This record gives sequence, structure tokens and C-alpha cells, in this order.
Amino acid sequence: MWPVLFHIGNFAVHSYGVMLAVAVLVGLLAGEREAKRRGIDPDFVLNLTILLVVGGIIGSRIAYVLIEWPYFAAHPQEIVRVWDGGLSFYGAVIVAVPLMWLYGRRGGLRFGDIADVAAFGAAAGYPFARIGCFLNGCCYGKPTTVPWAVAFPFDGVPRHPTQLYAVLLGALIFGALLYFRRRQRFAGQLAILYLIFYSAYRFFIDFFRVSPPAGAYLTLGQVASLLVAGAALVVLAVKWRGTRP
Repeated sequence: MWPVLFHIGNFAVHSYGVMLAVAVLVGLLAGEREAKRRGIDPDFVLNLTILLVVGGIIGSRIAYVLIEWPYFAAHPQEIVRVWDGGLSFYGAVIVAVPLMWLYGRRGGLRFGDIADVAAFGAAAGYPFARIGCFLNGCCYGKPTTVPWAVAFPFDGVPRHPTQLYAVLLGALIFGALLYFRRRQRFAGQLAILYLIFYSAYRFFIDFFRVSPPAGAYLTLGQVASLLVAGAALVVLAVKWRGTRP
């Protein structure tokens, strides 16, 4: 692993932070391109990105801290150490949805269009964020004997490189959105599909990833994925029935 890329004096440049910045930049460029296609001012996307990045990091960090509360209760000084990894996607979504609605209402834009642009950008940047997880050594998998297993420094045990699985599956999800973006039947469809695809990916990958359990068989991430996917499927079905090709 390579958690610190280099030092500038006493300042350490962390790989997770760098790749998170790359993910935001890639997401911004993809979001601006999608916004232009929909006739939305790219400057609106830039301002929205800044708002969502700040709000998303806060929301995702709070969610992660709550999930891992026993650890952070014993190490409260690490709660603000976002650069060491530890963000929850669903926590970011909880904060992002009302922010998009409020900001879009202020700009006179449909929430569905804004959600589609944000989802397209998030899908484009997500694989790069997971590369940061791999370099940082967080979000690792369970012990395994598969030939491609990776031994992480904290214990030297060969494990599933679930971060790399996430990179591959994240790229496939973005490819799926590329396919569906020109076959939309209603505004907001891309965002709903993204939530469904992401939830399916997260449910699957948690069978190989070390995640907080929610019981004997499922993890908290899997339970959240089932709830999000179920709600998204209901909305998709309702919206689909109300539109025509």
C-alpha cells in the first residue's frame, strides 16, 4: 500500500486525499458535459459540485463514524481525519438529496435533471475514489486464498482486494449509465438507475468485504442497499408507468 505519496516539508500528501480530489475533478467534468447536453449552465454544475462535495463529505463521515462508533468513541481525535479514509456513500446521499432539491429550486431547474447530472458525475468519479481506498489500505476484503489476493500491511494476511473489485464494478456502472443516458423516458431516471446499480454492487461486494454486521447473515451495508434498491425500484416503476416511449 501507499497511504502517503510524498511529503512537502512536514506536510504529508495522502494518496486517499489525492485520489478523492481526482474523483471530484473527473465527476465535475462528466457532470458539466451532461449538463450541457441538457441545456444547463456549466457554472451551475460547478457551484453544485462544491456544495455537494462539502455536504457529502460531512454526511458520509458522520454516517461512517456512527457505524464504527465503538472505535471512534475510544479514539475521538480521529473523527476528523477524513484523509485517512472512512466515508459512507449512503451518508453522502442522505445529505446530497435535499441539497440538490434546494439548490435546484433556487435556480429554477427540475430536480430530476439535477439528480441525473449529479449521478452521472458521481458514477464517473467513483472508480478513482476506490483506487484511493486501495492505496490507503482501507475498505479491504476478507481473508482468502485466491491467486489475486493482496496482503495488507496491518496484518499481512492475504485478502480479497475489494477496492479493486469496486473499481471494476464502478466502471461497469458508469458504462451502463452511458448506455441509458440517451434512452431516458423521464428526468431523474439516470439517478434512480444509479442507486439501483450501486445498491446491487454494494450488496454483492459485502460478501467479500469486511463490513459491520447487521445480524447473522447480512452487513449494515447490505441492509441499507436492500432498502435503497427497493425504494428506487418502486419509484422507477411508478415513473415508468406514467411515461410513454
